[in-house]
Formats: sequence, C-alpha cells, structure tokens
Amino acid sequence: MRGISFWKAIAVFFALLNLKHIPFAWHFRMLNGFRAHLPFTSSRVSVAKALTPASIFQPMILNSRAQLVEIDYYMHKSNSTYFADFDIARIHLMVRLISLGMARTSEELYLADGKKGPKRIGVGMGGVHFNFRREIKPYQSFEMWTRLLCWDRKWFYIVTFFVEKGKVNPRGWTLQPWRDNRAKSTGTARVKDEQGPENGADEKRKGPHPAIFASGIAKYVCKRGRITIPPERILQASGLLPPKPEDHETPPMTDSPAVLVEGNAIPATATAAALTQDVTSGAAEDIIDAALNVRRGGEGEWDWAKVEVERLRGMKIAEAWSRTEELGEEFLGDERPALGKYWDFPGF
Repeated sequence: MRGISFWKAIAVFFALLNLKHIPFAWHFRMLNGFRAHLPFTSSRVSVAKALTPASIFQPMILNSRAQLVEIDYYMHKSNSTYFADFDIARIHLMVRLISLGMARTSEELYLADGKKGPKRIGVGMGGVHFNFRREIKPYQSFEMWTRLLCWDRKWFYIVTFFVEKGKVNPRGWTLQPWRDNRAKSTGTARVKDEQGPENGADEKRKGPHPAIFASGIAKYVCKRGRITIPPERILQASGLLPPKPEDHETPPMTDSPAVLVEGNAIPATATAAALTQDVTSGAAEDIIDAALNVRRGGEGEWDWAKVEVERLRGMKIAEAWSRTEELGEEFLGDERPALGKYWDFPGF
C-alpha cells in the first residue's frame, strides 16, 4: 500500500508540474478563452464601448510557461509545442474582436434569407507559419502578444509573438485601465516624451525586437455554410471600423490582376516582391517579426485612411507568406520512388 501511495504522489506531483498537458487541459484552456471574452454576459455593453477603431490592431497579451513535457532533448521548449499555445492565444483575441460582429452578422443574414439556411457563422483556419529565434528554457515564463495584422476579402491574418516576460510593456491597457495605476505604483510604467520614444529606445531600431523568442502567423476565414463572409463586414458589425468612403473597395490578395498599394496598381504576379521590399531586410525570417509594432502615426481618432494604411502595411507581410501555398505543387506523389515506409510508433 505504501508503494501505491508513493507512486500516486509522484503522479500527482508530475501532473502539477504539467498542468497545461493533463488530459483535456487544452480544451479547458480553449473554453477559458471563450469564457473570458464572449460578449454574451453583462459585459456586452462595456465591451462594445471599450473597443473602437483605435483598438483594432492592439495586441492581446497572454501569460504562459514552458512546462516539463514541452521540453525536448535540447532542453528547451520544443518547436512543435508552440502551435498549441498559438491556438489559445488566437482564441482570446478573435473571440474578443469579432464574436459580437459574428453574432450580429449571423442574425442579419438569417433574417435576410427568410430564416433559411445556417443560422450561425463558423470560423476556419487556413494555415499557420512559425519563425523561431531564441530558445525558451524549462519553466521559463513568456508572454504571447497576439494581434490582428490585416485582412483581405477572404482572410483575417493573425500574428502572435512569443516574448520574454517583463521585457516589453505596452503604452496602456484599453480593456484593463486599472493596470495603468498598478504600473505607476510599482514603477514599471512606460515613460514617454513629446516625440514618442520611451525609456531611451530608438524608434528607428531595425530588425526584430530583441525580446522575441518566436513569432507565428495564421489566417482565418468566416463562413456561413459554403458562403464566405468578408472580414470587413464582420469588423464593421463589431464596431471596429470607422465610416468607409463610398468609393473604397477592399482588394483581394491574389485573385485579381492588380492590388492597390499606396495609390498605385501593382500586378498580382509582382505583388510579393513589391510589397515586401521595405520589410524583409534581406532575410525571409524577418517578414513576420517586422509586424510586432503598429506604426502609430500619432494618437487620437482612427479614421478610415489611418486604418487602411496599417492594413496595407500588414498586407505586405501576408502577401509574402501566401507564396508558401505553392508548396502543394511540390508534392509529386506516385511520380517518383520513395526511400521507404516505417512506423511512427508501435501500434500506430
């Protein structure tokens, strides 16, 4: 009996060291994202008032830690485990940004169709890409900064940055203003001068932020049955877009002969090179990391032109990443011989 009690204690201790990975923990973390941000509570009105066009590109920050079962033989967080954390970080952001807009749009479309067809809009993911820069050591704390990068006629593009905890502080907290008071009382508030540089930092710093461990980008689509709902409509219903000029039309990313960039029409076949030449700094891995900071352009109200400038800047990054869709053409299947076929694990 003593032996059984000892092994039970070991099992409990091991589980406590790996709470993120006990059975159904991922599902619980996902549900917690919905619980924290769904507008179907008494906070619906406060959420609608708090989120404005100025909030649309702001990041959602999530704390986490690299636990034992995430560590590989190099004694750092395994690359494969970033994807599960990325799932949770995206849920927190997407639920907060678009759940209210999805509910309103679903109701509008359902009534417009005479209460026929699907009643709800679903969300699907179309792809994920990661860049890894620095290792996360066992049980090291980190933050996931997740924000909306941009959108086209079909896709939302979401970026997440895995950042060393305590190394970067935002200028303020839109949904949690009480954190500003806490930062002032603990001496961790950011110091701004009239031009905007903070803590002596150089605004013209080139390359990725030194606090970044890794960065990822994903794209999401909203559908009602087989019909794609444009992201712009969802964002408008969420109250996150300012009034739109009558002559404006959001261009697709790759499905038309030209894309409008800074007032000039660029052929779609040349968009990747043209859009990324001022972002990549000569290295493909810099593309995603260049999106960490929104180009602020001053404080104040965000009108359509200001939102569109930032959206187009994000499209430079999304356009370059979209070229990876051509990888499917490299699968040759039965056209060539293979080296061999093996089992991943006994019984599989």
